[in-house]
Amino acid sequence: MNLKRVIAGPLLSLVFLSFFIYMIGCIRLAYADPSHNVGAASISGDDSADLVVANDISKNQAAPLQPISPDITALSAISVESNLQGTNRIVFEKNRNLQLPIASLTKLMTAVVVLDNYKLTDTWQVDKVADSQDSMKQDVNLGDKMSVDSFMKVMLIESSNKSAYALSEIIGEKAFVEMMNEKAKQIGLSNTFFDDPTGLSSADVSTVSDLTELAEYILKNYPTIATISSSKQLYVDGFGNVSNTDDLLGVVPGIIFSKTGNTTEAKGCLLLAMNGTGSNDYFIHIVLGADDRFAEMRKLLNIL
Repeated sequence: MNLKRVIAGPLLSLVFLSFFIYMIGCIRLAYADPSHNVGAASISGDDSADLVVANDISKNQAAPLQPISPDITALSAISVESNLQGTNRIVFEKNRNLQLPIASLTKLMTAVVVLDNYKLTDTWQVDKVADSQDSMKQDVNLGDKMSVDSFMKVMLIESSNKSAYALSEIIGEKAFVEMMNEKAKQIGLSNTFFDDPTGLSSADVSTVSDLTELAEYILKNYPTIATISSSKQLYVDGFGNVSNTDDLLGVVPGIIFSKTGNTTEAKGCLLLAMNGTGSNDYFIHIVLGADDRFAEMRKLLNIL
């Protein structure tokens, strides 16, 4: 009996030791084999989130090859990099040839015709017809007398309809509008038509493609328009201080050309130009038919 106990004790210990060694080997094998169920369980568990992030990172590395397009809700929009010499790179476009009302972007052509035909030092007075145009927050009034230069500055910065109409009256509103349309033809704006010098008429129409050409033409030939229009605030002789209608001025850096527009028919319109990547390059951004022209413009600026 004692002999059996002596033999059974070591034998039982040997069995337990063998089982222990076997279990250690299985555990090591499990961790060494990536196809083992332990690994599959970790993917289907909390570690799956880390795996998705890792995949996203690898995709993001390829993102520059496929630029993200902004979710533009405006009826039409464009971002173009231009050297003003006929070489353009379209960064973004939406309905670039869709003809739409352009509201006070019309006043850019008004300013071009003024600079082509008037002396800036000549003076003019606001009459009843000019005073009857829709008024802005800061505006000229009946009987105000100023230089052509002052009227043009109030028109471009405050988007004054009264100032625009007063300027057209110097040679007659009808003749002035004819000159606007003739100038559009000379520039090559085939989808642009002007019905008045203010932009209040819904018949003042263009496309973002044409307006890009107009912006290029102004930057190249009439830099004073860009300089005036991008002034956040300015003192105007004979009028006083005037504030720009563009809420992005002073908030978004680098704007060198700006014009806002807004009517019920046209909705929100905005044209901006900024310096481009090269010394003689410019970015031109335009939105037409926007519920929020400034929010839509920010979307365009964010893709640069």
